[in-house]
Amino acid sequence: MDKITELTNELKKELDNLPLFQEYKRVKTMVGSSDEINELKKQIALAKAHHEDDKHKALLEEYNTHPLIVNLNTLENEVYDYLKQISDIVNKK
Repeated sequence: MDKITELTNELKKELDNLPLFQEYKRVKTMVGSSDEINELKKQIALAKAHHEDDKHKALLEEYNTHPLIVNLNTLENEVYDYLKQISDIVNKK
């Protein structure tokens, strides 16, 4: 089992060094620290809590079309696809 753990750690290090994964982490950090995004999240939650459906919908649209969120979603899909390919290879019988 130690060999599997060692190989898994090696794979993780290799993945962490790939530009795709580095960019994903960078953008994710930017989203998490963005005052604008965090404020939008608060406004979305408040609109939902106060049953302001039109406002909630508009804010959600603004959030989902924000360039950082669009970029993050695109990167998440690319990372998922990459990891899926690795999983398919590992699980091949």
